[in-house]
Amino acid sequence: MKTKSQTVGRKGSYGPNIVRAWFDTVFLYALRGLDSERDFLTKRNWTFRFHTRTLEYLGPLAEHLPVAARENLEQFVSFFPQIGTKISGHDICEHQLEVNCRAYLAALLEFEDFQKTFQSVASEAPHALGRDFSSHFGASPEADFMAILAEYLINNIEGLPSAYSTAELWNRYRLRFLPVVSGPGLAPFREATERSGRAMLDVVEELTSLFKDARSELSLRFDVPYVSEINSVR
Repeated sequence: MKTKSQTVGRKGSYGPNIVRAWFDTVFLYALRGLDSERDFLTKRNWTFRFHTRTLEYLGPLAEHLPVAARENLEQFVSFFPQIGTKISGHDICEHQLEVNCRAYLAALLEFEDFQKTFQSVASEAPHALGRDFSSHFGASPEADFMAILAEYLINNIEGLPSAYSTAELWNRYRLRFLPVVSGPGLAPFREATERSGRAMLDVVEELTSLFKDARSELSLRFDVPYVSEINSVR
């Protein structure tokens, strides 16, 4: 059972002004970032990008805050070390997910069944869809075509909206590619990625709860509202 001292953190020389700054520069951005991460992770969209080999919308917790606010985060966790520990766990999970996505991409691009499926789609699509295969990839170089589709598979992308140049191609042929990643050949890479994604989702939920508990107790202890003012009402 969580005690007040475990939630509120160690005592020290901070008061309403510092709490107000934490609410505006730490809690606001951290909780917003964690909420966004939860949405992506729940959908099993790791937001992996093949060209950077990074996760676009998942990252270390501090990266969700403005650069100027990160010293406030450091100050906050010095008083709330249990939250600091959970932030470190979050960042480790994010890094592991990124590493697993990179390995998955490398394995997928080298996988013969994926290469054969890609070639069959490249041959069939111009006749089925009535336009040149390369036109589905916008300005991307031909060398990136396979990696673009591999990225969709890694991120578990289903239907794409029409704003994407690849939407018509992907929505038509997605089910042709799914058996490639569903079979045993890529299972170690797929399962490792899924495990690390679930682990990150768990820590996002736990960290969100810790932030909200701390925010609630600080608000009541120092009589500081979550939001200082609202400029307009819709």
